[in-house]
Amino acid sequence: MIFSTHIPLFFTNLLSLEWRIFYTCLATIIVNLPFGYLRGGLQKLSVCWFVAIHAPVPLVILIRQFHGLELSWSLAPFLLGSFFIGQFLGRKIWSVWPLRKKQYSCALNQWFN
Repeated sequence: MIFSTHIPLFFTNLLSLEWRIFYTCLATIIVNLPFGYLRGGLQKLSVCWFVAIHAPVPLVILIRQFHGLELSWSLAPFLLGSFFIGQFLGRKIWSVWPLRKKQYSCALNQWFN
């Protein structure tokens, strides 16, 4: 008996490739919305600003693996596009409906300055 090293989770083997890509891109946008919102209140090019951009990357990798998608050149534009759309929409939501009018202070900036 041959065992596969990749066991699809839940219903991913029942969905077509197009639907798995669609759900992965949608989840990537949703995951990036709060990070883009947080980035909107931070000083541009600060340490926390970079963290707000790069923190959702492991989550996106987990989402991609959950749907059983291998990273390829044909999938990368969809993932990068949905990543940037989520960050952009989160930033626009902050500009329309900010929690505070002034920018947030970042504790990590004190360590790196």
